[in-house]
Amino acid sequence: MELEHILYLMYGMCIMFHLMMAWIFSRRGLPLSKRLIGALMLLIAFQYIKDLPWVSFFYTDDCFRDRLSTCLDMVTVPVYAMVLFEFCRPGSVTLRRGLLAELPFLIFSLLYIVFVNSFFFYALIAMSIAYGTWCAVWTLHELPVYHRRLKEEYSYDEEINLHWLRGVMIFFYIILAAWVYQALFKGYFSDLVYMTVSLVSWSVVCYFINRQDVVFREVVGSSSEQQPCPQPAVPAPVSVESSPQTSDVDEQMVADIYKAFEEDKIYLNPKLRLSDLAARIGTNRTYMSQYFNHTCEQSFYEYVNNYRVRHSMGLLSDTDYTLEIIAEMSGFNSLSTFRRAFIQKNGCSPQQYRSEMAL
Repeated sequence: MELEHILYLMYGMCIMFHLMMAWIFSRRGLPLSKRLIGALMLLIAFQYIKDLPWVSFFYTDDCFRDRLSTCLDMVTVPVYAMVLFEFCRPGSVTLRRGLLAELPFLIFSLLYIVFVNSFFFYALIAMSIAYGTWCAVWTLHELPVYHRRLKEEYSYDEEINLHWLRGVMIFFYIILAAWVYQALFKGYFSDLVYMTVSLVSWSVVCYFINRQDVVFREVVGSSSEQQPCPQPAVPAPVSVESSPQTSDVDEQMVADIYKAFEEDKIYLNPKLRLSDLAARIGTNRTYMSQYFNHTCEQSFYEYVNNYRVRHSMGLLSDTDYTLEIIAEMSGFNSLSTFRRAFIQKNGCSPQQYRSEMAL
């Protein structure tokens, strides 16, 4: 089969894949991060459709037409960045910010079209590389911040953490590198390389994004809200080893927290969030976050999982349930999280603890 026929086949596969992903990620009710992926998939599909009638003409000596097509494709670069921003900082992407991000790419594209000067074309490619590199560095810097905020608000992190995004960043950069290679070295082979790399990479990326659950804007707000926080006499931290003690201002709040965990066993809710506890007690969520972080000297995530581990220790000693059942009965969303929290708290695995208790 000739390269041209293979190229047409790849065009068809890419168009069908991106249109299908655009439909999957554009359904009503999805968070903005996934709808941005849907918009990006639709843009990429239209780019392939745009190029399809001109495939046979792309490899002529008409350099302007090839570069014009590349300039029109540049509109997707800032959308890649918007996807990363929205995942790392839910609720941070707005229409105004999106338009401002697009503006430099539109200006350089128009300058090339008007003046037909290669300088503007290569400047556009250089700007894409620089922009992509900056987004990668920003994302890798932002991920630890995101996960720290997550533990201040959530008692679980399954399907909402962004550990997978580090790998996705590699795929994004591979796509960008393949695109730059295709833009600089026009030909059947370079186009095939780009479309193959893009199709495989996007399949992996969409798989992980589809698994990602909604993360509420509280993850952003937990570090940015500037609500006044009372400064009482230092209240005694509520821990799994102690009962509430009194303080001048927070006696009732401490007692309510103690009751929620010790008597009502609120920690058995595997989807427990700080805002749920705050609403139950009737206090300020930001204040409560500071209470856990500064007074109890542990995040909400750690505080709740300490209770869950203690609960599991009783089940390990008194029952012969499997670890999977004990993890579920203790409020953990997964066996792996249960094991990790148990080892961190006790310095041994649940199996080792059960064996020692049996002696």
